[in-house]
Amino acid sequence: MRSLAFNPAGRLLGRIYMALALLIWLTACDRVTPAQPVDRPPPLLLISIDGFRHDYFDLVDTPALDRLVKTGLKADSLQHVFPTKTFPTHYSIVTGVHPGTHGIVANSMWDPVRESRFSMRNRDAVGDGYWYEAAEPIWVTAERQGLIAATYFWPGSEARIHRIRPTYWKLYDASARHSERVEQVLAWMDLPAAERPDLYTLYFSSVDSLGHRHGPRAAQVGRALADIDRHIGDLLDGLQARGLLGNMHILVVSDHGMSSVDLDRYIMLDDYLDLNRVTVSDWGPAAQIWATGQTVEDIMTALDGAHPNMRAWRAADSPARYRFGSHHRVPDVLVEADLGWMISNKPYIAGQGLFSLKGMHGWDPAWLEMHGVFIAHGPAFRAGLRAPAVRSVDLYALMSKLLDLQPAGNEGSLALFQPYLNATEDITLESHAFTCDGELLEARIGPEHMALYWREQAHVLDRLDSEAGRQFEEVDLRFTLISDAVSAYIDGEDLGDCKALAQ
Repeated sequence: MRSLAFNPAGRLLGRIYMALALLIWLTACDRVTPAQPVDRPPPLLLISIDGFRHDYFDLVDTPALDRLVKTGLKADSLQHVFPTKTFPTHYSIVTGVHPGTHGIVANSMWDPVRESRFSMRNRDAVGDGYWYEAAEPIWVTAERQGLIAATYFWPGSEARIHRIRPTYWKLYDASARHSERVEQVLAWMDLPAAERPDLYTLYFSSVDSLGHRHGPRAAQVGRALADIDRHIGDLLDGLQARGLLGNMHILVVSDHGMSSVDLDRYIMLDDYLDLNRVTVSDWGPAAQIWATGQTVEDIMTALDGAHPNMRAWRAADSPARYRFGSHHRVPDVLVEADLGWMISNKPYIAGQGLFSLKGMHGWDPAWLEMHGVFIAHGPAFRAGLRAPAVRSVDLYALMSKLLDLQPAGNEGSLALFQPYLNATEDITLESHAFTCDGELLEARIGPEHMALYWREQAHVLDRLDSEAGRQFEEVDLRFTLISDAVSAYIDGEDLGDCKALAQ
């Protein structure tokens, strides 16, 4: 039985609370639920629209999302972790940890310690806490510290992680109507105060499904987004009727973007490797390969430079900014295709007949086509705030702050969001454009971070000012601005002589 911790300020406070409880009971018939008791933080609702690419806002009218944007914070985009696939990215959002650390390294993966496979379509594996134990999701943090969590779908939320589940949770059911999901969240909000959740998650998948089937920005994707927006509108109306809209926090995110694919851009791995002598635990934009019947060196020899649109690394040598090298589920060899290219094998393709996949995700998270969306709304966020692209790995720290929780160990930071919390004035962003050896480089600069745009990619860098000027850094990335002079390094490469363009 849960009990609420009240400030022992004497009988007067007790009488006030009893009067408040009576008021709640008397007004229940009007479906008005007051805000959380004073000793609990404002509720937090985390909404994921799977596959919602950052530039989908112009596909259709989205009045509900626009309502949140107008009265809250919107980032230009949301940069994710590698690989940009559903389970790894969703778990990083709620843990603040990269896949190479939390161990959810793909939607399908191999565990050499347990000698078992994980697939997001395997109900037993998805609900087995073993796979998630290397990190602590926000609902576990909340439950540990006396708050109540309710999850209407989220990767990992069906499992008992560190022996804890959300107080309220649902087995994933893709057929659950959007109206059912919204109605259940509102029903949880109508529970008596002692049973009412503080943290909620809500998940929609149709934008992703139709993006895979028809390709990004297809008319079907727009219609799916319009339908989700309509149900979010119903949700906002329900929150307003309960006196919660504006008095609780809402974060809207997506787990990745989407890029076009077609059969002319498939690389057959069995053209270069004997697949009977290796184990491939994941395919697609990136393949994860285990050396079972031959050595890592032999695999690398076979794959290095084998195809102009594919790169191969020993796990420890993958790009440092991927942070993909420490967990025991990280494969021996990582192979990644260029954006829009896929890695597969001949038997699989032959069995597909008229293959219908037209959209995919999973590539380098810096590609703009892999960026998702981020909107924040509620009492901590001033209306009309805008931010450069932000990182998904920092959202756990933000949610911990909003829920007044002590965060578990994580790899994110609150610093990027700190200037936007309870801001009393508008925040002006800087935009700069440069040519670096003839190529366009753009910078969007906020109070504590920036987004650097280069060759269809966007990188998020943290402010590290020095006496020499304004400096921003991330792993293998650096940008320094002194007056109009700029120097920039991306993946360790000096971009050369950069000159400011006239504004």
